[in-house]
Amino acid sequence: MSHSLSFTGERFLPECSGEIWYEHWHRYALARQLCRDCSVLDVACGEGYGAAMVADVARKVVGVDISVEAIQHAKNQYGQLSNLEFIIASCESLPFPDASFDFAISFETIEHIEKQKEFISELARVLRPDGMLVLSSPNKRIYSDAHDYHNEFHVRELYRNELEELLHEPFPYIFWLGQKLLFHSAIWPENQSCSSAEYWVSEGRKITLASQLSVEPMYYIAVCSRNVSALPDRYDKLSLFSDDAEMVYQDYVRQTRRVIQLDQLLKHRDSFLLLRTQQMEEREKLIAERDALLDLRTKQLNECSDEINRLNTLLELRNEQVARHESLNDALNQQNDALNQQNDALNQQNDALNQQLVYRASLTWWLKSPLRFIVHAIKGNS
Repeated sequence: MSHSLSFTGERFLPECSGEIWYEHWHRYALARQLCRDCSVLDVACGEGYGAAMVADVARKVVGVDISVEAIQHAKNQYGQLSNLEFIIASCESLPFPDASFDFAISFETIEHIEKQKEFISELARVLRPDGMLVLSSPNKRIYSDAHDYHNEFHVRELYRNELEELLHEPFPYIFWLGQKLLFHSAIWPENQSCSSAEYWVSEGRKITLASQLSVEPMYYIAVCSRNVSALPDRYDKLSLFSDDAEMVYQDYVRQTRRVIQLDQLLKHRDSFLLLRTQQMEEREKLIAERDALLDLRTKQLNECSDEINRLNTLLELRNEQVARHESLNDALNQQNDALNQQNDALNQQNDALNQQLVYRASLTWWLKSPLRFIVHAIKGNS
């Protein structure tokens, strides 16, 4: 973009294309017709292309801009023109004496300024009493309101009555022009000059011949002066602007093709979305079936868990019974051991009795028995 300058969305550059290119160049083409052989001030000249265009027909042109970068670029780009000068300055405080210029240009500047009244007064100050100002401003009703659009670089946009009120005090005589990029079908005599123009308008199915354009301007162009004789005697022509490459039309064709391509993509997208929707529905159905199976499985698991809990309860009861049985068995075993011990003692006693009975039954016992009786008797007598 213009060597060292880049497009920010605020400052127009001649490398831009499309509607903005037509709008800006057409305005300077108009200014060229009005400022021939004049000393011209181009306020907020930006990149400098417009001041250079005007310099082709003007006696002297001074471009001012607050941007150091823009002015340095303009000097490098167009400094070879002897009647063209670029100065760094604020449009709210122009560094020129009173009545310095015949003609002043201010295109798409006023909407960027907060102190608009002071700005217009400053333009009037540097113009000669019969000087002329040509100024453009976006029509807020169409530019912003109708499209619900906000330009972040604009400080204050104006409706037509607001712009007229602002200009009327310093410049009591104003010639109004409208500008807008329009779509028309053109029919013209081939290889001949056009002696007149006609404007046909279609309203529904009714076609009528109109005396003027019926559309509302996107931009107002005000040609202002303090001297009514300084204004153009007659400006009743329709001014058209184009380029040999038909830039806007080519852009329109590209965009139309792009829209067709997007329509095709949208159709493919719709088909894909339909397929995707069907897949999603099928997936949701499978998910619902899975959830039902999970619910059933969960119910079965809960039932199994309840059965396991019941079996665990029975097992604990069985373990308690086994423990009681084991305890009883231990007690019985202890009793049995005691009985065995008693039985052993009885067996021992029985063995002793058996031995005694055997002894008494023997000859020895009987032989000793009389002696025992005699001894017992003697002990008794004693």
